[in-house]
Amino acid sequence: MIDYIVTFFAVFFTDIFYTYYLKAVQEEQVLKASFWAVVVFLIACVAVINYTTNYWLLIPAGLGAFFGTYVGMILRKRNKE
Repeated sequence: MIDYIVTFFAVFFTDIFYTYYLKAVQEEQVLKASFWAVVVFLIACVAVINYTTNYWLLIPAGLGAFFGTYVGMILRKRNKE
């Protein structure tokens, strides 16, 4: 059960942090974009390692992707206001 939770949150936070990465790239902030790239890579590795050993973990990974992008976009919209 813990694998399902870890995989969900790994993809969830990967997608949230990926929105920050894309924002830094768009604004041409080299160090900030590089930092976010490392964070996204490391967290995504956890999810990939999990779901390559158990294909059922693709379900929480997909849910984590949806909700992570949803929350990331809401946070980005709030920061613009």
